[in-house]
Amino acid sequence: QVNAPQQNKARNRQGYSITSQKIATFDESVASIFIITRLRKPLVPVFMHSFKHSLISGFETNGIEAILKYMPEDSSDYTKFKSDIESFSPDAVMHIDLDPLYRKRKDRRQVVVGTKFEVSVIKKASEEVAWQATGKVDYIQDRYLNRGNYTAHEGIRKEFAWHTTAAIVRSFMLDVNGRKSAPIYTVTEDRALYRQRTD
Repeated sequence: QVNAPQQNKARNRQGYSITSQKIATFDESVASIFIITRLRKPLVPVFMHSFKHSLISGFETNGIEAILKYMPEDSSDYTKFKSDIESFSPDAVMHIDLDPLYRKRKDRRQVVVGTKFEVSVIKKASEEVAWQATGKVDYIQDRYLNRGNYTAHEGIRKEFAWHTTAAIVRSFMLDVNGRKSAPIYTVTEDRALYRQRTD
């Protein structure tokens, strides 16, 4: 069966935008996924920890078992995960490339204000690409950069991670599994209230 690619335009809401494309259909809903995330160094402190736990819990909340492995930015050797993938035997393998999103402050210094990401999902059985997405978390708007000493402190970087998780999981669930995602909260107070991890 050949499926024409279906593209979903960027959804500008809740702190992120994403454009996704469904390329192939799974025979059944994805129930397990192995995630390989390549992350640029400016995002490693705080962000990586929060992103890993929120992404795994985001999928598990939707009934999808997930494992996430981290790949340094200077690496492109995906073969080192082959034995882990075979042992887990997932329905799909997800590749995520994550970059910091920069803007200039009034003093011309570049500061991190969010993330840019590219995602692809490969069917484990056939090794064909089934879904792709590109997106951006532009969480801090221009007005915040008027502060001469603005930096993305620990709490803000965690929220970058939660918005990135929400963008990926919500779009994946709609496009690939054909249903709306369970709630994924993106601010500390809401995550604490609904017992989603805040670390």
